[in-house]
Amino acid sequence: MKIIKLAILFVCLGAQPSYAVGSLLRAQKFIEFSNNNFIDFSRKTIKARFLINTNKRAFSTSDDTNIKKTLNSKKFTFSNLEGAPTSLRQAYQIFCEQQNDIGLDCSKRLIQAKPRTDIKVGIVGGGMAGLYCGLLLKSRGVPFHIFEANNRPGGRIFTHRFTEEEDQYFEAGAMRIPQIDDQLPFFQLVSYVNKYSNQQDQIELIPYVLNDSNNYVFVNGARNVDGSPLRFEQVKDHPEDLKFPIPDKHKKKTAPILLTEAIGDFIDLVKKVGPVEALEALKKFDDYSMRSYLIREKGWDSSMVNYVETMTAQTHQFDHSFTEVVIEYVDFEGANWKTIKNGMSRLPHACRKLIQDENIFMGANVHKIEDTEDNKVAIHYNHLGVQKRDIFDKVILALPPGVIRMLQKPLWSIEKEEAIRCMHFEPLYKIGLRFKSRFWEKGAYPSSGGQSITDLPSRWIVYPSYGRGTDKPGVLLCYSWMGDALKWLPKSPQEQEELALRDLSQLYGEECIKNEFIPPHSKSVSWATEWALGDAKFLPGQFKSYFNIARNSENNVYFAGEHLSVYHTWILGAIDSALTTSKQVLEDEKLTFLKI
Repeated sequence: MKIIKLAILFVCLGAQPSYAVGSLLRAQKFIEFSNNNFIDFSRKTIKARFLINTNKRAFSTSDDTNIKKTLNSKKFTFSNLEGAPTSLRQAYQIFCEQQNDIGLDCSKRLIQAKPRTDIKVGIVGGGMAGLYCGLLLKSRGVPFHIFEANNRPGGRIFTHRFTEEEDQYFEAGAMRIPQIDDQLPFFQLVSYVNKYSNQQDQIELIPYVLNDSNNYVFVNGARNVDGSPLRFEQVKDHPEDLKFPIPDKHKKKTAPILLTEAIGDFIDLVKKVGPVEALEALKKFDDYSMRSYLIREKGWDSSMVNYVETMTAQTHQFDHSFTEVVIEYVDFEGANWKTIKNGMSRLPHACRKLIQDENIFMGANVHKIEDTEDNKVAIHYNHLGVQKRDIFDKVILALPPGVIRMLQKPLWSIEKEEAIRCMHFEPLYKIGLRFKSRFWEKGAYPSSGGQSITDLPSRWIVYPSYGRGTDKPGVLLCYSWMGDALKWLPKSPQEQEELALRDLSQLYGEECIKNEFIPPHSKSVSWATEWALGDAKFLPGQFKSYFNIARNSENNVYFAGEHLSVYHTWILGAIDSALTTSKQVLEDEKLTFLKI
């Protein structure tokens, strides 16, 4: 009953499903940060992620006893792990790693008596995976060089600044981090960067406001009698006012409540018997999408699926893996949220400084890699208009699979080529607009952070968590993801600006938006047309089919990126994958996440 009461408050969340019901299912106390350094969690913490399985015998997925023995075996190399997996996501990673023997070949190199340091490594890609690989290699004294096609580091971490004035920016990429156990390596990285950076590069974490009771819910054209949009606070008590054509018996239930009811059995299992046992019940639906599960197993019709997807996700998100959606809900319960003061880009820029400019080429477009006769790897790239070629003992491709596919490269194994071709990414679109005042924080029902949800082209209207309550210009973010993001692509930048302003006018009135907007201060970013190509979001069955294969090396070419971790879409996914890859490259089983 408590779950239902809490879930009703999240009817208009503007985020992945994991930000909704999952964040409400269990209240969990966290000890806050002191001097920007993570101090401790209130319960036993996993200090690192499961990375390489050195047990050559794959266990039967139907043998419950065998699974438990294998998970608790010392042959599994959990770096500094205290006991068995404590989250469903960690248990799922182990399950995926057991599906293909081909992916376990890399672990054979980790039995070397002494880690490799007598090598020179090339890293293609200066996103967080590439930067983290560089920091790990530097910590071991291994020579390396990073090649980044953009003129900035960070990949999908991108803070756009309209002016150098305080708070005049928006996050075109990553914008928030949940303060939960699994995310500990991210917070350790922040502490690590702060320890070794000068004062001006210190990273300060501030609260991120996920929702506000006055955020708007504007779907199906539903409004109050006076013409104003419905508010979060109103809809939680009267979801029927949203006019979704669902069966009468469900009209008074909010979308998060319905979704909680649909997956509640799995959530209860995690609490009662733990993640390993809960995964046994969950994984028989691993080839289901969320949509197919709701229709085939729960008897929902398409109107119900559309209602819940519209209110808790983005268009087509329920076509993704059922397992991944459930894991998101379970893992993100009870989360507080953080963001980086003065922009998320401060993190990759600080990492770049620690790596030092002599170890990284910005604006270096790699177009070819080749194996050499002496078993090394050559990187061909264009830097400042000049074609160049460098040779390395080993190369890490810290790139999305779609970018790797377009390189001129050796023909790799059939399984690897299939994984590169098929691993699914979703587009993201964001446009930031600058206004003369923070008008959304004024009036009878001010929004102080959070986000409104709509079924307009601008699916989420995100209100900045920074600069709240100040009397100065402010920036709003219009955000669309997945199927909703693609609709923006044919439009010109001017047309995108006009469309975003039109959507905002539906909430705040045409006169207000026209008077407040500061032209030409808009900036749009479509990640499907950038090097990042969006973010990883696997289709049903893709984790168990491709997870090991995609992470395995090809001769002296290695692979890294958030798509090669179970932590899709998160910075953590990039650094988790970077640690796995660096272990392979250095043949160093004892390598751990960076921490002070």
